[in-house]
Amino acid sequence: MANFLRIGVAVLTAWLAFAPSSRAADYPTGPVRIVVPFPPGGSSDLVARLVGAHLSAMWKQPVLVENRPGGNGMLAPTAVSKAAPDGYTLLLAPPSIASVFATMNVPPIDPQKDLSPISQLVESPLVVLVHGKTPFRTLRELVDHAKANPGKLNSGSYAMGSRLNSGRLNVAGNIELRDVGYRGEALMIAAVAAGEIEVGVASPVGLAEFLSKGQLRILAVSSAQRIPGFPDVPTAREAGLPAFDPTAWFGLFAPANTPLEIRRFVATGVAEWAKTKEAADKLETVGFVPKASTPEQMAAFLANETKSANEIAKLIGIQKQ
Repeated sequence: MANFLRIGVAVLTAWLAFAPSSRAADYPTGPVRIVVPFPPGGSSDLVARLVGAHLSAMWKQPVLVENRPGGNGMLAPTAVSKAAPDGYTLLLAPPSIASVFATMNVPPIDPQKDLSPISQLVESPLVVLVHGKTPFRTLRELVDHAKANPGKLNSGSYAMGSRLNSGRLNVAGNIELRDVGYRGEALMIAAVAAGEIEVGVASPVGLAEFLSKGQLRILAVSSAQRIPGFPDVPTAREAGLPAFDPTAWFGLFAPANTPLEIRRFVATGVAEWAKTKEAADKLETVGFVPKASTPEQMAAFLANETKSANEIAKLIGIQKQ
């Protein structure tokens, strides 16, 4: 009997050790969804579709992008956190996922507990945009006008992380821009282009048509160096605002308790995508840099970003909602 139990335990232990890898080896056998917290047309949508197309070709399974805006950017993360932890529902998350406790009294989820990290996808500097008919030709001109007219200029935001970036501009320039919220980055950019608001801080994606029509003007980029897509646009440091240096990033997550083997498998696919010439060509010209990581690295990155968001929110006096 004892021998039988020992054999049974050994078999069970071997099966448990093999089972997750087996699940990863069989994955995916059907369509995979990447849920995006914003409407189509913005930078998050662009990245999700590029990554999704590559993974679909690699896996020979459909990888579908589902746009679920709403809830101040939290509708999609909340929905994904409640999905089955089987790797078939993924989340493309923006930096705002790290700021839930900095900006919300009662967040619907705790991203570090209710989501499982997979990989970082991209990094990008941000740009300071103004409506094309404003008189501002440089960031310094905007800052000087805002100082002389506190609270008179409107700056758009589209999620919690975006609100923090607008606040960073206020702090760096010692100015007071009035915040106006939108449901997505593309909608906020369109609002600046239409003259509904004067200023926006956004990623440098989806701007070409507005710029060609003179509806938008880029005053500065937040990176240490100028970016290839806009070589004539100075950095904020060149404009005399070295403290304005935020970056945008997107990461890929799954519901909590999604097997690590599956997440590593997906992260491997992302790493392969990040090394392709197509990813470099389509992203780097607009300021994005493909950037893959492991699930463990993404977990550490999220923890660090969460700490930073909490510190910045306190600095700029964000009122939790």
